[in-house]
Amino acid sequence: MLCSHTSKPNIYAPSAPKKIRLIVLVWMAFGAGLSGWAQETDFSPFARFGLGTAQGNLAPNVAGIGGISSISTTNLAFNADQPASASGLLQPTFQGSVVVQQIQLEEGDKMSNAVTGGPGNFGLVVKRPRSQSALQLGLTPLSSKAFSIARTLTDSTLGEIKETYDGSGGLARAHLGYARGWRGRSWVDAGGTDSVLINRQGLDVGVQLDHWFGDAIQSSTTDILDLSHRDVQTVLSSRHRATGVVLGAEGYRVMRARYDETRQFRGSWMVRLGGTWSPARTLNTDFTRLRQSTLVLNGTITPIDTSAFEQEILLGEVPQKWTLGGGIQWDGGRGHRLGLFVDHHRQAWSQSAEQLSHLMDGSAQWGDGKSTAFGVLWIPGRKSGKVSRATYRAGWCQTTLPVVLQGDDMTLHPLEEWRASLGVNAPLKGSRSSSQIHLGMDFGRRSSELPNTHQETNLRFHVGVTLTPFAKNLWLTPRLYD
Repeated sequence: MLCSHTSKPNIYAPSAPKKIRLIVLVWMAFGAGLSGWAQETDFSPFARFGLGTAQGNLAPNVAGIGGISSISTTNLAFNADQPASASGLLQPTFQGSVVVQQIQLEEGDKMSNAVTGGPGNFGLVVKRPRSQSALQLGLTPLSSKAFSIARTLTDSTLGEIKETYDGSGGLARAHLGYARGWRGRSWVDAGGTDSVLINRQGLDVGVQLDHWFGDAIQSSTTDILDLSHRDVQTVLSSRHRATGVVLGAEGYRVMRARYDETRQFRGSWMVRLGGTWSPARTLNTDFTRLRQSTLVLNGTITPIDTSAFEQEILLGEVPQKWTLGGGIQWDGGRGHRLGLFVDHHRQAWSQSAEQLSHLMDGSAQWGDGKSTAFGVLWIPGRKSGKVSRATYRAGWCQTTLPVVLQGDDMTLHPLEEWRASLGVNAPLKGSRSSSQIHLGMDFGRRSSELPNTHQETNLRFHVGVTLTPFAKNLWLTPRLYD
């Protein structure tokens, strides 16, 4: 049996910072993040393996469409996992979000629940309005090591033994990037007697320097209920650092556009393609292992003797990762829009299994990670007197996680996860700019075919905003005053 949940975990959700001003928000996001702020937005016993459970896409506009990251499906928010997305924004933009998650763990007839939450993706795109170049920076949780497992065994010599396994911390990701776009124009026939100049095709490319950082702590305690025996506690501490580069590109081409004789738009079909690539990077881990004898005094685990201590700096290679996606988009004459998208990514973690073996529990090993996502986007037509409209999204994602569990019969079983998602964004009430509020929800299940392994079901809610300046108060635009 891998684990047994005997009680409800006690989870404390970190609180989100209160909005004050743009500069203060950015400073809080980076300053708090550098001190390990809110890396635990997930809670899973599977977090004991590897770098922890991946947090996925925490921006509501991405999470709500199945986590599609290789293509930008909107120009009202940017995607931190696609460096090229910043150049497609219409204006300088700040965005931030929070996430709340309900998790249910099941194994046999046992069940446990946990609620976690914390900040999602925070970032800022700096650009002049209508400019094709942009600078972006941001911070987002990357992985979580939060888990709690307890089980009780009976030994013929020692009697009843209680084993507990706990984890905390995780990884966060800070990034700084630059993006540049190009547009190609051509004339389109309008009713046979006139023509209209349109943006026929476009290409955006971006480069991003990102840094992974965080502390992960795991502890295991063997509590022998017979007071004549000492208990044993082992504490593992891993301080991770890794710096790398992410390259991204996305483009579109209008396959067909129709205009009438009055040069009014009547509809178009567009094809979109995109992808990202991140070369292998070196993971630097300050690794510490402490094993000590303990006693429980007044309900507190108290160390009384150190039996082993190990400290060293370990190096390993994080394998390269690539994503590739595409989609087709239809725009109607009254502003309707329908988009269908697909996205796929792979990362061969098995190539680094030997170098990163110190991060994997003995009952598991590294495997290749991959995922495939499908998404649909819908924008209803314009109504009389209303210019701004809501955007609706839905998606599905099937993922093979980079963890392979080993059974007692030496069979191997990869860890799988699927997620279904919904999302919507709408104009921020009371704002005179194109600022938006974003809502997202995704429901999923994480499990393996290995017998006697727990199953996880979770439901996540994402709430975020994108803030842009009013037309008469544009940031970074020189103005002449009387």
